[in-house]
Amino acid sequence: MKTTKLRTIFLTALCAGGCSEPGGPPAAECDVRIAWDRGTFQEMTSVPVENKGYTEQELHYPRIKALSDGTLLMTFMNDHFGWDAFVRRSEDGGRTWSDAQMVRQRFDARSSAGADQMVFVNPDFVELQDGRILLAYQWRYKKGYNDIAHTNENCGVEIMFSDDKGRSFSEPRNIYTGRCWEPAMLQLPSGEIQMYITDSNETLNGVSQPCTILIRSFDGGRTWQGKESCSYRDGEIISRTFDERCTADGMPSGVWLDDDYGIAVPLEVWSGKYKMDQTPVVVRTDAATNWRSDQSIRSEGGPEYPRKKQLNKDFVGFGPYSTKLPTGEMVVLTNGVYKNVQGMWVFIGDKRADNFRFATSPFVGHWGSIDYIGNDRVLGTGTFRHQDGERSRGGVRLMVGRLNRSKTVAKGDVRMVPVGEFDRENNAYWFLGKETASSVFTDFGYTDDCFIVATYLFDDNLVAFTPENSDASALLLARRAADGGWDTYKILVNAEGRWLVYREENYSWRLVGKGQTGVDLRGTVNDAGDTDLGFGARLCIGWELLGGKPAPGEEFRAHLRHHYKEEVKEGPVFALVEEAEGENSDYPGEWLRITLK
Repeated sequence: MKTTKLRTIFLTALCAGGCSEPGGPPAAECDVRIAWDRGTFQEMTSVPVENKGYTEQELHYPRIKALSDGTLLMTFMNDHFGWDAFVRRSEDGGRTWSDAQMVRQRFDARSSAGADQMVFVNPDFVELQDGRILLAYQWRYKKGYNDIAHTNENCGVEIMFSDDKGRSFSEPRNIYTGRCWEPAMLQLPSGEIQMYITDSNETLNGVSQPCTILIRSFDGGRTWQGKESCSYRDGEIISRTFDERCTADGMPSGVWLDDDYGIAVPLEVWSGKYKMDQTPVVVRTDAATNWRSDQSIRSEGGPEYPRKKQLNKDFVGFGPYSTKLPTGEMVVLTNGVYKNVQGMWVFIGDKRADNFRFATSPFVGHWGSIDYIGNDRVLGTGTFRHQDGERSRGGVRLMVGRLNRSKTVAKGDVRMVPVGEFDRENNAYWFLGKETASSVFTDFGYTDDCFIVATYLFDDNLVAFTPENSDASALLLARRAADGGWDTYKILVNAEGRWLVYREENYSWRLVGKGQTGVDLRGTVNDAGDTDLGFGARLCIGWELLGGKPAPGEEFRAHLRHHYKEEVKEGPVFALVEEAEGENSDYPGEWLRITLK
């Protein structure tokens, strides 16, 4: 029978401040990170289609976004290149999903190539300021698309509207004709709707020569470029990359930047046959210009640096998708290789759509999306391949990431609740918990005597041997040294309340303090026969162990760690260590800030 041990009475109040103080360093320096939550990971390999009476077993190209009523809406298609378009909804933050609804179904037709089939591809959507959902997707004739002489007659973009948050949609309407891919929409504060399109109307020796264009609507989507239906001849080009083989730029999505700074759109750079050396890129325009160029980009390429920049120097990838955090930072999800590691990677930029770094990867996948879904969370999704017997099929992966933000903390103790009462969904603690089912939450405070680390660790099988070889909450803490470098410390505590403090010296850890603190333990340690909940601990680390009392307003840097044991075994098996992603543990300048108020 599981026992509950309450070993300490937690103390009183901490006032935790925000992460962007007026006059502070730019947000890109270290104000926010994404910590992916393993407990939210899902794989969808099939879904019932309620209005067609069958189960769809091919799910590709997901787009998931939060609507104004808190609903999550997903669109997807059922083949690598089409063929039908679907939506489904979640009303509980993505934990459960409705059956799918097919909103556009392929059908037999005739094109310039003769007997043909019309198919529907790349569905995406935006919620407009009036609450309507605008859904767009490519239509094309399967054979006619490759009838190069007539290809621009055999492809285009349709739109549909929903007045009930995606439960039902209007009849489709063609608003664009021309060889294209991947429409995506952005509504500006003025009400103008911009649709970004991969325009591939030009071909050279049978190879697509894409660029990225936009078309505009100033009347809620009724007309585009002033017409009920426009074409590739009406599009306004915003980006085209030339090299000696071909031209490129496509798969756009965009955000409106804070303070009327303008618009930024990430793009992949390839032609379908040739991949460029630097992809993806981010293209920007200021609010006044609003993409209105002289259109020489079409024949000459551009825009030029810095209005078009590589996303990140250490990444080569494709399929970018963007969102904006409430604090203004632009975030891009894209699949590819970062420092020789394949994955779906997410980069955080600054409020000016620049300095993209702090790379994290929720999973391996491709052709996905990311959106801010509220409560300091983002949701990333993508396509993955899986085996169904002898057949390879497409499925959808998704995971929620929690935002850890730099903190300004006021002098005072930290009030902790018993571990069984801690609200893991709504709190201001830093989080770590992607690598294992175990997770850690950590917050901070300080007094004249000590630096306070308040932490909860949740694990259904608590293990504790030495403090390092345990399920343990850990932290790297750095403060500026007299020579301008960093003095770095490691702090950790396990389920038995045993804690250690190390100081880094000459690339080694030197033990400078140890002890035991009271813990609130729910479960039994080193007993695989029961199911544990976790523990809470409050450490009060004397300033003498951390280099002395702090100066008023001193800024620390902190890097969260999490030790976890997969089984109750000591012997030669060490604990595994999960690190806060997006930061190099050797460079405190990359870590999140803790400012003592």
